[in-house]
Amino acid sequence: RCVQETDLVYMDIIPPSPAHSDQSDNDNKQLYHDNIVSALDSIYTLEFRRQTPVQQKFIYTVKFDPEENKYIALGFSDGSIGIYKVSNLEKFGTLGESSVLEEKLPIGALRWRPKLTMSKDRLLVAAGVDGVISYWQPLTNKLVHSIKPEKKFSDLLCLDYTKDATRLAAAGRRRAIKIFDDEKRVLCAKLRPKGQQTPGHSNRIFAVKFDETGKTLVSGSWDMTVKVWDVNSGTVVQSIYGPEINGEAIDVYSGGDLIVTGSHRSKEALQLWSLSYGKLVETIEWDPMKVQDSSHIFSAAFDKNGYRFIAACGSGRNEARLFEKRTDKSYSFSCGVTNLPAACSSIDFSQKENLIAIGCCDGICRIFERAEKGKAQSITDSDLQICLLYTSPSPRDQRGSRMPSSA
Repeated sequence: RCVQETDLVYMDIIPPSPAHSDQSDNDNKQLYHDNIVSALDSIYTLEFRRQTPVQQKFIYTVKFDPEENKYIALGFSDGSIGIYKVSNLEKFGTLGESSVLEEKLPIGALRWRPKLTMSKDRLLVAAGVDGVISYWQPLTNKLVHSIKPEKKFSDLLCLDYTKDATRLAAAGRRRAIKIFDDEKRVLCAKLRPKGQQTPGHSNRIFAVKFDETGKTLVSGSWDMTVKVWDVNSGTVVQSIYGPEINGEAIDVYSGGDLIVTGSHRSKEALQLWSLSYGKLVETIEWDPMKVQDSSHIFSAAFDKNGYRFIAACGSGRNEARLFEKRTDKSYSFSCGVTNLPAACSSIDFSQKENLIAIGCCDGICRIFERAEKGKAQSITDSDLQICLLYTSPSPRDQRGSRMPSSA
């Protein structure tokens, strides 16, 4: 819902359906079973596992603990961070209670700091729409450090670490990407427009992603461009025109020289690009049965074990879909869940167990497991024969911007 042309709030809170919030996981498993879709030629389906309790606030970002897979962090619209146990989604703790915050502004992004030593201390880094970067020890609920913005209206909407955790990138409203020395926790560089040779972005930046080496960074903006930066020189080495990034909808697979982008539009929303050359490699077909156009994508990512799968989610039909790399090296639709009660704002793969977490605008995080059809507990022979037919569009169709407003 527009407040101003350049400042959008996320969406009005849609009261969650009691059928989705009050029932047990077993009841919800049967309920979500009717919302599962699967391709005829795919051996996979999604199976509902568990979900967090309903909350009257949006989820902006979800992130599995990439090292131990024991915890999942949720960033909320009121500036708080929920830490949950993956095994049962029991709440472990809450970071950033309202008594600590000056204002209740959303969490724009979360990143677990890569664990490089045997230290038991885990760090979770949060970027807020207030422009503050906060370092938390999530298992002790301790704020260990914070970096405050230089100027007002410095909304931060995205974060990423290099693999060796030496540098942290952050960006948002100001159109400049800040690079921090993570050991000293000081600003060491800015990637920003520098005349015609380095045009940079002309609007808010919603996604940043380092490649495997940490020498290249990919950024995506509302200005319908994706930039590939040389971090050391601060210059743009490739510009990709077309993707309309409106969330954490960029990921990089350095081994395959690929960038995946998810656009907030109904046509050609999910695409693959060459990291080295900036050329379009493939537009991934959202719906092979051509029942519908693409969802308006908020989040897209490669899986963390071999990059065989791509997951994407968004509004429109409030759905998340999984795409599988086939023998011809192209990606095609495998399975998904559709017609959820609210738009899907964030998606993440677990490091283990084939789990997928979907954060939604009704404040619920839903976890599904990718399972083989013949082994999925909730799938019957008759279901396999009809292959979980597509359902009609949801009356809860939501379209809006992921942009929080600090105004």
